[in-house]
Amino acid sequence: MFAEMCALQAPPGVRGTDRAVMQGRYNGEWMSELSPANRKRILNAAKQAGINTSGKYYQSGLADKRGPADPAAWIDSASDIKKVAQQRNLNVTGIVEHTAEPIPPPPPVPLSERLMQKALKKYKKAHPGRKEGELREMIVEKHAPRHKRNKAT
Repeated sequence: MFAEMCALQAPPGVRGTDRAVMQGRYNGEWMSELSPANRKRILNAAKQAGINTSGKYYQSGLADKRGPADPAAWIDSASDIKKVAQQRNLNVTGIVEHTAEPIPPPPPVPLSERLMQKALKKYKKAHPGRKEGELREMIVEKHAPRHKRNKAT
């Protein structure tokens, strides 16, 4: 036990436990720190969304744009925090740790077909002997942003 405390640099029961997450938050104790107007606003939003707030704590850092109306933001254990962080790919540090996976950049999008057709009309008049494939390549080379050119044809 002592070796574990030294390795983790934390006393037992501090990181990743339900007790550490919910201490001082059971039975709505955390709401006494809120103003009456804010308390009413949060509880009304949750009630309208059909959320049972009994024995739960509203963790605003986990909430999406719905705020208190987001059921996943109402937690009662460390596993709730971990689960939401994994589902939403969030960085979480503190009692519970989770590192978000990097989001790859979106794939490059070629010129829209509408723009391509409009340009093809002009290019067919300017280069009557060329095939459509050649004209498309010319249009992409001239008009597509450089990072999109390799995927446009």
